[in-house]
Amino acid sequence: MGSLATEADDPEKEINVLVTGFGPFFENKINPSYLIARSLPSTYEGPHFSKINIHTHPTPIIVAYSYVRDVIPKLLFSSEETSNYDMVLNIGMAPGRKFYALETCAHRDGYNKPDVEGKTLQGDTYWKEAYNSPEILHTGFDTDDVWRRWKSGLMSEDVRPSSNAGHYLCDFIYYTSMLEYWRRDASATRPCVFLHVPGGRKQKDVLRGKQVALGLIAACVGSQLSNASYRKQANSGCSAAYDFGDEGLS
Repeated sequence: MGSLATEADDPEKEINVLVTGFGPFFENKINPSYLIARSLPSTYEGPHFSKINIHTHPTPIIVAYSYVRDVIPKLLFSSEETSNYDMVLNIGMAPGRKFYALETCAHRDGYNKPDVEGKTLQGDTYWKEAYNSPEILHTGFDTDDVWRRWKSGLMSEDVRPSSNAGHYLCDFIYYTSMLEYWRRDASATRPCVFLHVPGGRKQKDVLRGKQVALGLIAACVGSQLSNASYRKQANSGCSAAYDFGDEGLS
């Protein structure tokens, strides 16, 4: 496991995807991101790829910086060199948005909002000092191609690329996930993606979110298997064209 690039050479090989969702925070007593994550089936098959095994984390991710920084690296890698999954999908809630967003990048710094433990990372330099990591990391997926595939399968849904993951726990878990791949090999691919979902908590909202999430997984896998390798995205910044503002981002 660890790279969809190798799956392109063996179309019968199963693909393993880790999915996470967040727990409650502040006035958001129920977080639809985890409701959607836990609604996903354990296996999923598409017409152009082999079986996908979906591994949903059994508990919601606590909306706390220290928890994410401690837990995510252990989830992704069982040893220093061996990745546990071929793809990572983090899901989070954006209650101020009415659309579903594929986040294209994540940020190292700027986490000044208190988490559920009342703590911030204002002035934190750990990642910079420990790894000299870049201020911005981009997903290894070709997000333009992924978005086109995603949208074509969900014509009735408002799905968009976004370059503003919010400088809160959603942004933080995304950077944390990609960092684990980057710090092992800065030139290698980062098979991570983040999905922001609206704040709806009703059953119909969860069912919609489930189909959107499955569609995104299929689009990522299909894009990778078609292209055979990830597009290497530059770490020069997030495209302003994809910035919809940070209102309500978790």
